[in-house]
Amino acid sequence: MSYFPTTYAPAGSDQAPGEGRASRFFELRKLGLNESATFRLCGTHETGHVICGYSYFTASGRPRRSQAYPVNYLDDIGLSYEGKINGTGEKDTPKYFLSVTALHKESNEFVIVTITQATVRSALEEIMAMPDYQFIDGIANFFVTIKKTPKGGRDGKGVSYPMIPTLKAPTTAEVERWKAEANGIWLPALYSGADPFAGRPAEGGDPVGLPPTYRDNLGADREIATMPAGW
Repeated sequence: MSYFPTTYAPAGSDQAPGEGRASRFFELRKLGLNESATFRLCGTHETGHVICGYSYFTASGRPRRSQAYPVNYLDDIGLSYEGKINGTGEKDTPKYFLSVTALHKESNEFVIVTITQATVRSALEEIMAMPDYQFIDGIANFFVTIKKTPKGGRDGKGVSYPMIPTLKAPTTAEVERWKAEANGIWLPALYSGADPFAGRPAEGGDPVGLPPTYRDNLGADREIATMPAGW
């Protein structure tokens, strides 16, 4: 059984052209400089806990995700960071992503980690290919720690995300907790803009929508202020 979806494109390969639930969506770029986070991977793509594809934000700041490279995305895609900052009006392009389910050690919450950095995906691929790193009862027998560090580019603004694995078998409590909560997380819902924490939908069911978000003028992702309390 493979950890990655069959449609997953390995890093380096050619690819076609707060609070509540919001805190359970984790992106590495939101780490502070020299800040780290530790995760235990949970589930695989067969169980609905790992997906990949392409994503972008629309001109109105709404996220769009698809398994294949989107067509006609120029009709609604937003501006790139440079297009906003420099006033050139340059449009953004869809970005390849890998989203995985993991137990976040620091918060002790099951979260969805989205990875867009090819170097991080490459490091994860190497770990998953090592025979000692396996899944026991649906969860990894290791943690991965990712740290955001200065890269030392010419502009002094570059960053890197080294990943360090640590073999540590899951506890009985972690296994039992995952068994109890696994069906409440369904990452394919992200393709349709639904809530992945609403669980695997019943046959013909209509998943609950995601908490509303928007992307501000400088590209930061924010929740809409009128969101109901508790989301």
